[in-house]
Amino acid sequence: MRTFQKFLLLLLLATITPVLAESLSVGDTVPDFTLINQNGEKTSLSDFKNKGVVLSFLYTSCPYPSKCPMIGRKLSSLAELTQKVGSGDELQVVAITLDPKNDTPEALKAYAQGFDESHRNWMFLTGSEQDVAKIAGGFGVVYWDQDGVIQHNMKTVYIDPQRRIQIVKSGSDWRPGEFAAEIQRMKK
Repeated sequence: MRTFQKFLLLLLLATITPVLAESLSVGDTVPDFTLINQNGEKTSLSDFKNKGVVLSFLYTSCPYPSKCPMIGRKLSSLAELTQKVGSGDELQVVAITLDPKNDTPEALKAYAQGFDESHRNWMFLTGSEQDVAKIAGGFGVVYWDQDGVIQHNMKTVYIDPQRRIQIVKSGSDWRPGEFAAEIQRMKK
């Protein structure tokens, strides 16, 4: 019963909070938000002026290979592809944790070893449980703790430099090369 209550509370927070009050759709402008990056620095969506942002949600201790670890690998491939084609400075890859209680900036820094060193356009974000719930809910991400394991759906979005959602990917079936090509077409 306790797990169900947590789920309801997170769902309620995601639907009544002002930052991202309802699930955003393609074409919607994403309200600015501020979280903390893996270096312990405040980071806002508005910090990425003149850049597109690929945003996804994961957590570092996810036990399901087809969920967070796969999304992490795909985001890494996407970051690498954009650097290879010379548009790495025009795109920021952001992963927001769904487990802010455990994914502190220090934990994210340890997890990011290799990602943030080889991809300068990669960032991991955390914040308060309320802030993360608001932001995740705004993108239609629903998550809850079930016996110590966070269960969640998966969303990855491309936000253009004007902060409008242009692409939404559900699940982990998307391919980094195809996603990069879609982003390139959006820029023309």
